[in-house]
Amino acid sequence: MFENLLFQDRAKEQLTSMIAGEKVPPALLFTGPEGSGKLTAALECARVLSCEKEGLWNCECGQCNRHRSLSHPDLLLFGPRNLPQEPSVTAEYFMHSPNLTSYYAFVRSIRKLLKHFDPVLWAGEEARLSKAIASIESLEEQLQEIQTLVSRSKIQTLDTIVNRVVETASSLEAFVPDGIPIFMVRNMAAWAVIAPVGKRKTVILQNADTANESTRNAMLKILEEPPETVRFILTSSRRAAVIATILSRSRLISFEPRTSAQARHIVSRLFRSQEKVENISEFFHKNSPFPPDKAEDEASLFVGALLDRAMGKDAAMTGDRASNLARRARDQKGSALEVLRAVAEQTGSFGSKNTKFSNSFFVFMRAVAQQLASIAADPTSSVALIMYVDRLTSKLREMGVQYRSFNRSPELLLEAFVDMFGEYHESSV
Repeated sequence: MFENLLFQDRAKEQLTSMIAGEKVPPALLFTGPEGSGKLTAALECARVLSCEKEGLWNCECGQCNRHRSLSHPDLLLFGPRNLPQEPSVTAEYFMHSPNLTSYYAFVRSIRKLLKHFDPVLWAGEEARLSKAIASIESLEEQLQEIQTLVSRSKIQTLDTIVNRVVETASSLEAFVPDGIPIFMVRNMAAWAVIAPVGKRKTVILQNADTANESTRNAMLKILEEPPETVRFILTSSRRAAVIATILSRSRLISFEPRTSAQARHIVSRLFRSQEKVENISEFFHKNSPFPPDKAEDEASLFVGALLDRAMGKDAAMTGDRASNLARRARDQKGSALEVLRAVAEQTGSFGSKNTKFSNSFFVFMRAVAQQLASIAADPTSSVALIMYVDRLTSKLREMGVQYRSFNRSPELLLEAFVDMFGEYHESSV
């Protein structure tokens, strides 16, 4: 067991020992850097705990087969995703080296995404899924078509359907919640008390540190009196951000940072790539249509241009971080609108003209939100500046709701955002 967890010997030994001794506690907390194998370990742990035999990696029991395909009804997986680029990266690997291993990697990457749309999690909130349902159903049909072609050894005819899957997955990524909705935790808690189909249920909550106060309280209720047949696995890249009450109720498993040599070995072994990277996350980010580092750079210019204008009008807005962003934008001699239009051009109008960029709107929005958060956290930021940043942040959240619920154009939403905060222009859309 855990043969697919590379260069994490200590974590592997701890987990193997607990499982062999049947001493797996109700809640585990996996902490470590992004791309260190936390989700891989969590999914493997879920498989082994459900196994009808000895939990061997190649076990062919019904429980293991369903866990390997991520179709087991006793598994829930939710929380913000770390690597939304995984479907496109594994698709490229599958097309360049078509075999059962690459096929397995590709299908699992799509199943990880689909798990976030499990009907159990969205019970009572179906209206929120109205725009995503078509993509979910389409992915299920496309995966079935791929399975049929692979079973008939028609791998060379897969290019078109695989590309469609990547495009559909990219559009679906936009509907994965940025945080951890309280309704999902409540639905999970209701599901957890129902008897499992197999031996045991497993709940995997990614990025548990992103939960807000109400969500944390709901999570604590189920952790205080966990059902005997359920194991909870929480993951986080920021141990310090996990509240003490959750830490006290969880067994900590630490995942070490992998060296650059280890990261390159994994990339070579899993994806047949010789790309020089420092860590696994870098490999995925580099292979994203709209890489996060590019989004971060454009977002800093976008926020800087807004700040430059606002701070020029209100002397009470002061702060080191904000001033640096405003100065950089001013040096670039670009307005927020010009930055926005440049991003729209790079991303095919945020995916409306090129579907491979379907999730670029939310990639950019998250990058903007991170810039605003850094200003709010800057101790030199004045009260007036923080109030302005709060208004920007609130409007960003509202835009996300409008995009998901009302099918609004990303370009129009962002241009209206610029209008609202001081740059009048005529829409080019």
